[in-house]
Amino acid sequence: MATSIRVTALAAVIGACLGGSAWTTNVEAAGISEQSASEVNTYLIEFTDAGALHYQGGIGNMRATAPDPGARAKKFDAASADTKNYRNYLREQQQSHIATMASLLGHPIDVTHTYEITQSGIAARLTAAEAAKLASAPGVKSIEQEQIYHLDTYRGPTFIGADTVWNLAVPGGAKSRGKGVVVGVLDSGVNSTHPSFADDASCGFGPADHKLLSARDCASSSAGVCNGPNPEAVDSGHGVHTASTAAGNSVTNAASPSPNLVAPYTQMSGVAPCASLRTYKVCPADSCPGADINAGIQNAIIDGVDVINFSISGGTSPWSSSESDRKFLDAINADVVVAASAGNTSATITNPVGQVNHRGPWMMTVAASTQDVNMGPGISATGPGTPPANTQNLLSALGSNISAPVPFTDLPIRVSSTNLIGCTAGGAFPANFFSGAVALIQRGTCPFTEKVANAVTAGAQQVVIYNNTFGTINMNTDGATVPAYSITQAAGSALNTFITANGATPTTASLNARITGAVQGDVLADFSFRGPMPGNLADLTKPDITGPGVNIYAAGRAADGDYFTISGTSMSGPHLAGAAALVRAVNPGWTPAEVKSALLLTAKKSGTKEDTTTSWNIDDVGSGRVDLSRAPFAGFVLDETYANFLAANPTGGTINIKELNLPSVRNVGLTVATPNYTWTRVLRNTAFGPSTWNVAVDQPPGVTVTVSPSSFSFTGAGITNPEQIFTGNFENFAAPGSPETQTITITATTTAAMTNIAFGQVNFTEAGAGSPPAHITVAVKRN
Repeated sequence: MATSIRVTALAAVIGACLGGSAWTTNVEAAGISEQSASEVNTYLIEFTDAGALHYQGGIGNMRATAPDPGARAKKFDAASADTKNYRNYLREQQQSHIATMASLLGHPIDVTHTYEITQSGIAARLTAAEAAKLASAPGVKSIEQEQIYHLDTYRGPTFIGADTVWNLAVPGGAKSRGKGVVVGVLDSGVNSTHPSFADDASCGFGPADHKLLSARDCASSSAGVCNGPNPEAVDSGHGVHTASTAAGNSVTNAASPSPNLVAPYTQMSGVAPCASLRTYKVCPADSCPGADINAGIQNAIIDGVDVINFSISGGTSPWSSSESDRKFLDAINADVVVAASAGNTSATITNPVGQVNHRGPWMMTVAASTQDVNMGPGISATGPGTPPANTQNLLSALGSNISAPVPFTDLPIRVSSTNLIGCTAGGAFPANFFSGAVALIQRGTCPFTEKVANAVTAGAQQVVIYNNTFGTINMNTDGATVPAYSITQAAGSALNTFITANGATPTTASLNARITGAVQGDVLADFSFRGPMPGNLADLTKPDITGPGVNIYAAGRAADGDYFTISGTSMSGPHLAGAAALVRAVNPGWTPAEVKSALLLTAKKSGTKEDTTTSWNIDDVGSGRVDLSRAPFAGFVLDETYANFLAANPTGGTINIKELNLPSVRNVGLTVATPNYTWTRVLRNTAFGPSTWNVAVDQPPGVTVTVSPSSFSFTGAGITNPEQIFTGNFENFAAPGSPETQTITITATTTAAMTNIAFGQVNFTEAGAGSPPAHITVAVKRN
């Protein structure tokens, strides 16, 4: 077998991309400079032996350990006799491969990780020249340099309807709050002593059943298990925040440390507060090495988690063996739901359109939008006189240079009429212009750090930067020496107007550490990556769904003040992970694809773009905003197999991506020669008792969509009564038959070319209102 070696890394990390190169053992032939050939990096080496999830048998008397790729997803038993036998064999093979490679190099190999679940392989520290030499070693399938990825709720859970599930009589109690479901979080580590992760007796946790089942550091691994030295969050509280958002305990102000909630709020929790947690530290700081991520996925599969949250970038080439999305497909086939963040704008990617991450159709890719109440630092003008109402209690967000607000009272606040944006190119600020005062500066042109630095040079004690457009700001102020905050365009403009009107009379302001304030909910975050998907993925809708991701208050490290507020799709992702945990608690027999479909089918469709008035569309948020008052009770779901997901690879696959059984339909490549298209979807009944569904269409502009049949019914056969407790004789028990399914076709007909993609919805309504309404999104374009 020919072996290829591929080096892919961020330009900021290695300064070059050597992607897709075919290598020989001759370093000069590979085009590697003497310097790059001697630089040591981590390489992922995959061996020709199949991982335990993919072994089909055929070696000696060892039986197959791979699940049926065409069957419903089920948990992978990493400890079964057959799997243990094959894993022991893999370890022996790996040691043999490592010895051979060491002999070729003439020195021992620094192995940091070993993998045996999704693939058989290792991660090792090598120079590029050494990696090129090992590419042709016996038993080596591929070598590639690891990619480096980056880290992309007092109100959030109830805003998305989690309390509807918490209060269910069936399954009831702690189970309705996620008990029995295990959430795995791949992130920057945990704060294991935080009250959000303590053993809450009201959930049934205690000495024999811990809330935090395990915390792993994936800086190294052996036999698929992470064994690094420190699973705690040291350099970033990001992972603490995401874990507590998904499944943190219910915490009140009586907790130590206290969240210091502001009335009328008396407690905060994650979406699934009684779910168990396993954390996998795959990000030592803000960067996340691919070798560590791979180890975390392997370990989570071995641990048998039910849901994974992945608030980390990547997944733009989802079928590539080097991508996390491809390994997550293996996790999904092992009965794990995966929620992943869609990604955020940055200094290098300022336009979110078409940039969405985690493009695998099996992934639940999550955009970010607002909830209807925020809590955070509040700025108010205090004088002169009685300041206008629109200058009071202005919610602000912390710059990245501080972990907690620094309150002040009646400090002067000033704005420069000659350099509103505070950039050096605008002349900076006069000496001492902000002496002893707070600087108010508008966003624009230069980095936030430059604005803050110029204000500090002019004597500012604190800095407030207001947006120059709709939405909120994720403000990078790393290295700034004074507290910096961001506020909205409307808030900043109101302050500026008041300051300017006061002329030479000083304007004063105060900052409270924490206030609550109503905001417009279901507004798309301006930073949230969105579709449409590029190239050969154009007929797949991403992101899939949205959730609260703006100004989310959750647990942190001691260095973060124990609780802190941050924004990002990193924050919306764990809302969906927690939502999936609650859906699984109520419906333990649903596959990951079915759980995802229920969340999408029942999502709230209406919301706005960041301008707060224009309706968002399918390329912004997929099916809409998660609604847990409906998702667990979906009257039908859609499933898809591992085999079909693999076969839908646009490069060399055997089925078209449009054929996947997803709760969305899309074709943006219609032409005069092919003006129409028909999709087929298979719906599986989940409702006990008879149900009848009627179908109607919100027609996309310029398109006629028809559905056949336009009405259908289920008898409820094969579905057990969820409220009935079995009291019979198990020896005579007959399991119910398979649930009913209904095949539908959706046909789009066009008559002319279209300038833009047209969006619509296929709406399903149950005649007896026994199940919540459902919808399948439609996106069509004729060129």
